[in-house]
Formats: sequence, C-alpha cells, structure tokens
Amino acid sequence: MEYKTERANRMYTNEDLQIFVDLSQTLSFSQTARNLHLSQSTVSKRIKDLETALQVVLIERGQGMKSLRLTLAGENFLTIANEMLSLWKDACHLGRGRWQSSFTIASLSSLNIQAIPSISDYLHEHIPTTHLHVMTSHSGLIYDLVERHQADLGFSLIAREYQNTLVEKWFSEPMVVVRPAGTEIFSPVCSPRDLPQEMEIYNYSGISFQAWHDEWWAPVNNSYISLDNASLIPLVLNKPGQWSVVQISMAKKLAATGRYIIQKLTDPPPDRVYYLVTHLHPTQTAARILSALRPCLQSFAGQEESAGKVIHEG
Repeated sequence: MEYKTERANRMYTNEDLQIFVDLSQTLSFSQTARNLHLSQSTVSKRIKDLETALQVVLIERGQGMKSLRLTLAGENFLTIANEMLSLWKDACHLGRGRWQSSFTIASLSSLNIQAIPSISDYLHEHIPTTHLHVMTSHSGLIYDLVERHQADLGFSLIAREYQNTLVEKWFSEPMVVVRPAGTEIFSPVCSPRDLPQEMEIYNYSGISFQAWHDEWWAPVNNSYISLDNASLIPLVLNKPGQWSVVQISMAKKLAATGRYIIQKLTDPPPDRVYYLVTHLHPTQTAARILSALRPCLQSFAGQEESAGKVIHEG
C-alpha cells in the first residue's frame, strides 16, 4: 500500500515502514539489509526517501557513532509505523471473507505448556478470528520484544522499568524439590543443607531465587548440570539422588508421570513471581484483544495461586 504526504508530495509504502521498523531494532543498515534480503544501499535510500516524505529525520547517523539511533521523531513514528502495519495486516483479511487479527505473546518456555492452552482456548471461544502467535524467549528479551511491538503481551520473571512498557504482577507459586522416583527419602520435607550440590540440576528461576541459592550453595558451576530452559529438566533429571528446585506447577506435572517425587523445603526460596508486560502505547488491535483477554488472565492466575497454596499448606 502507498501513502502520500501532502507537504512533501512524496509517496511511501508498507515496505518502507517495514524497513524502518526492522532498522529500529537492528540499528544497522547492513543487518536490516540481510534480514529483509535487500542491498544495503536500497535500505539506506528507502529510509532517506521516508524521511523526505515525512520531512523529519528518523535516524541519527552522526560521524564517529558506533551505531545508529532513533531520533525523538523516529521514536514517535515507530509507534505509528507499527500501528499502520498492524492495521494493514488486519485489513488484508477483509478480502478473504473473514476478519482476522494477529496477537503475539512472548512467553517463557516454562509457561508455554502451563498457560498457553488456556489462553488459546479462551481466544478461540471469545475472539475466534484472532490468529495467536507464541514466541518463546527469556525474561530480559521479552521486554525488548514488547517495547519494539514485536510482541503484544509478555510473560516475564523480572519486573523491569522500560520507557515504553507497563509491568504488573500476574501470579506467584511456591518452589519445591523434585527428585527421580528411585531416590531414597526419609521425609516429605527436607532442608537445603541435605541436598548435595554435585547432584543438582540447576535451572534459573529469577533474581530472588538466585539470591536464595547463593546463600546455601557455592556458585552454580559446582552443580551437576546448569540449564537455562526448564523444559530440559525431565531429560537430565533421571539418576537416583539428583534433585532440582522447580515451581510447583512443573513439579506436579513431573510427579504425575510416576517417575518423580516432590519434597517441600524447610527453608524454601521466595515464591516464583510472574509478570505481565505490555506496551505503553499498544496498537488498537492489541488493546482490543488485551481487554478481552483480561478475564482469562485473571482466572488463570487465581487458579494457579490456589493450587500452589493447597500444595504449600498440605
């Protein structure tokens, strides 16, 4: 689609907007050229043409600068460009006889199995024309994805202040020890001091968890295995005596297979807290779907906290 500016009497297209959005993420003409399969000179010219059409400077390219950066006008136009691309994508579905909106969630791997099925079912029932896209990522990167409008909603373990994002606590759940079923245990409760670090399958569960872990054990590299993805735990937690501290929702799923047992801790780490991350200025489509999705998110949080409380107090 082409857009015409009255002041400059110049045209620009959706492709120009996409080039600008990608460049705002890479801050590199060469990387954007590779991403979009264009020549670097084409990317540079299209950005220059876009600036001419809008009569503003979007990208600062000063000599001696190690990388590009958006000007204030560029930051403001980025929100507009994302909105225009989102609306155009939605409009394209009109000619296909069915309105379809796209909604992207950036989720932690540990929440994919836990939360995405409920969200998918809810959207299918209440907004069936929504195309749900799920991206698996890490807590820190999730903020970047939301801030750049690459994701409309993020699930993170970190509460962080970003200029264009909003963060709110979603729910929390207790942490427990999970061990292979062949492990000999003498009580359903154990102390951290009874857990040998050389048998630990370590998985990062947030800053507060790390602080708690450091109080009881030496640096993580003394653990048997260190992971950055909780979904790998069942693949390596398979020898008697091994152990891992995980959130209760994951522990229950593992125990349900009959291959693992759960122990509570006398001195447990702080509950694992999940946060919802959204953009300060969401697109109209994202804002509409987020509003409709709120009851589902609140219901899911209530169910998870209630289930965790029952286990914790049992």
